[in-house]
Amino acid sequence: MSLPAPPPPAFAAGQPGGPSPVGAFFGRVFRGDWPAAARAAAWPAVLLPALAVVLAIPSYGQDDEVVVGWSDRLRIALAMLLQGFGGGFEVKAAGGSSPFGSDSGFDSGSDSGSGSGSGSSGGIFGDGGGFPDTSGGGSSGYGDSGIDVMGAASLSLVPLTVTLLWIGALYLGARTLRTRGAGLEAAVRLSLLVTGVVLVLGLFAQPEIAGVAVSSSPLLAALGALAISLVVTCGVLQRDDLAAWLAERPAARAAVRALGTAVRALGAVLALCSLVGFVAYANADDVDGTALLVALPILPNIGFAVLGLSWGVPVEYDVQGQFSMVGSSTEHGSFGLPEINDVWGGGAVAGALGLGVVCALMLGVWAARRSADRREQLLAGGFSLGLVMLLLGVSGVSAEVAGGLANWGGQGTFEFAPSVPDALLFGLLWVGAATFLGPYVLRMAGQQAAVPPVPPVVPLPVYGPVAGPMTSAPAAPVPATPPAAAPHPADPNTVHLSAAPGPPAHEPTVMASMAPAPVAPAPVAAVALAPMAAAAERKRKVLVWTATLTAAFVIGGGATAGALLLKKKNDNAAESDRAQNKPPAASQSPTAKQDPLVSASPSASPSASASVSPSETASTGPSKAPSPGGAALPAGFVLKQDPAGFTVGVMDGWKRRQAGSQVFYEGPTGGSYIQIGIVKNTPVSSYENFLGLEKKHLETPENDYRRSRLSQNTYQGRPGALWEFTHIPEPDEGGLRRHVIDQAFVAADGTEYAILAAGRADLWDANRDVVFSTAINTFKAN
Repeated sequence: MSLPAPPPPAFAAGQPGGPSPVGAFFGRVFRGDWPAAARAAAWPAVLLPALAVVLAIPSYGQDDEVVVGWSDRLRIALAMLLQGFGGGFEVKAAGGSSPFGSDSGFDSGSDSGSGSGSGSSGGIFGDGGGFPDTSGGGSSGYGDSGIDVMGAASLSLVPLTVTLLWIGALYLGARTLRTRGAGLEAAVRLSLLVTGVVLVLGLFAQPEIAGVAVSSSPLLAALGALAISLVVTCGVLQRDDLAAWLAERPAARAAVRALGTAVRALGAVLALCSLVGFVAYANADDVDGTALLVALPILPNIGFAVLGLSWGVPVEYDVQGQFSMVGSSTEHGSFGLPEINDVWGGGAVAGALGLGVVCALMLGVWAARRSADRREQLLAGGFSLGLVMLLLGVSGVSAEVAGGLANWGGQGTFEFAPSVPDALLFGLLWVGAATFLGPYVLRMAGQQAAVPPVPPVVPLPVYGPVAGPMTSAPAAPVPATPPAAAPHPADPNTVHLSAAPGPPAHEPTVMASMAPAPVAPAPVAAVALAPMAAAAERKRKVLVWTATLTAAFVIGGGATAGALLLKKKNDNAAESDRAQNKPPAASQSPTAKQDPLVSASPSASPSASASVSPSETASTGPSKAPSPGGAALPAGFVLKQDPAGFTVGVMDGWKRRQAGSQVFYEGPTGGSYIQIGIVKNTPVSSYENFLGLEKKHLETPENDYRRSRLSQNTYQGRPGALWEFTHIPEPDEGGLRRHVIDQAFVAADGTEYAILAAGRADLWDANRDVVFSTAINTFKAN
């Protein structure tokens, strides 16, 4: 008997083993269906060029002399859009003269100015001003020739519209693969294809224009696109496997469901805030179709800024270094609810807080509606707050400049973004309150909240004897086996007197003679109590709704207002000074047909001369307590302790607004205003600055510039200059001539101040001026 043959060896001697799992996976990736992946990748691949083409259509202020052509604008637009994936935007140059000097076609408008009111357009940064124009319009006090280009400038801005549209395009492409039964390998193929497209577009989006090169950081953009693509496509194609994995892990399933709830709720909130922000921006002055087009790629950024403002989170700006466009070495400020109140009034603040309440309740109600229990609801609220914090942090804009590049000359950094610490504080208040109130709001709306209510107690049926004679038929025994469950829920108050036709063999049979009959309770009391119960329920809902909205305003709006009141402590002190200097109501308003720049009393003496001294005083009206500037305030004037760092006397009732380093106090009618400008570390004297500005005025003959005087003087013991002229700032809109008088001086610390008064030229009378004379007599830098 022969023994069985030994088993063969697992592998022959010298034969290599099979590929590793990773190698086998990538082998399936590269041997897979690439044409299907290419069709799916067409969605995100076409998106970026299409958006860039749309953005490159406007000429952006280039009229006759086109410096940046359409193809260059297309490549610049691509470089800007690639920041949505983590790309960069850097401008480099090495020597030469920049074509983007002060006379280039990129100025947004000639002599547009910054004033407001009826027909006002002058200003420090415009045709009525005393400082270099850096806002895109007007003139420059530093000469008109091209600026030597040496150095670099970078811009950091994440256009969230591009990021969201890219994710949506990837989702659509992955869905087409999912219908074909594709798996993880197809997700890798799709991600590799779109990454290659982004890399090619990034290399293309690096133009060089007259010695100025633009860099888009294509490698960073490609890596960001790869990461986003893998996450989105793997999530879509592996959805079923992920659901099966989560089914065995309740905690992970609850966390993923809460994250999805937070994303959906935040998407609805972002859509509402973006719409509000876009409408508000479209209704602003000097916003045309080109400006609206440029705002579309950053529409979610605007939406998050609006959401933050409605919750009390200010938008902060911070400047470090020396910039020619802002003229400040170190400057920090913010725009929040107090500034909204100053510009648009208390109604705008109430509207903003109302929007904040609506957005917070949307987050809370959404979390309560889609969560299985209170724990998942709290998770959804926490995820909502985390996403708000994350996206607020990336929704801002920052820039870095080193060297000279057109109007961006200087060295330092600039940042404009919502305040993240304030967002954490106010977000905890608003989201926490909304998460707590969400289930109650759902119940008031008649929908089931996430937390299941206590089950009601079902009353037992009431039985009694059956009327009528008993039959003598023998009773059949009841089977000992328990009855089977009914195929549908049975009414607990109903007992069947006989079996249905064809009952199953195991169902019990109840004799008609032995079956008790239910005795229905008297319906009279229930019928009488029904209207009372309905009225009580309506009253309870009204009370709960009132309490909920009151709690939302108290918790969110009250906390926001309390925190902002603490920040406005210094402004309250200024308002106290204003109340002490407020004149009688009869002397506060000027006569009808008279410009506010002119005093109501003809006995006022002029005080604007070639040599202005702080000791000069105005003689109009009763005397007041001496002001910090050394003069008494005339009737109808108040002393303003301005947060920008100076004190000045202005007419009572004039409204304050601020634009960068410019502070305006504007009259309610007539277009008259006082404008105070501040430029730190100015490189030129006030007289030289005025000469440069005058030269720019003379280059625009349609404004009909006419000098009244321009001379050097001494103001508060410091070298200064006085400039007085008339011009037509808006010849296309009625041709109203404006009178401007401007006193500028350079303080001991190198900061230049300008005190400007502007109004209608036909109403100006130097012998009756009181507004400008009061301003220069009371001005004092803190």
